[in-house]
Amino acid sequence: MTYRIEETVKVLFHLNEGYTKVFVERNPGGLADLDIPTENIPRHLRRIGSRFVLILEDRESEIRVVEIPEL
Repeated sequence: MTYRIEETVKVLFHLNEGYTKVFVERNPGGLADLDIPTENIPRHLRRIGSRFVLILEDRESEIRVVEIPEL
């Protein structure tokens, strides 16, 4: 079984060992926050409070980040 999660997240804080805690803004399936590898986040989106779309796909164990254009 494969899945794809595509949700807007907000950077909460940075953890040790190269991970970043992000908050899932829309809470599908009970997810509230996730720890993702900081290296997967472009440098300009790593600051606390940054928002972006996080795409997780299990078939490739892939994590992608898509910038949200400013209005």
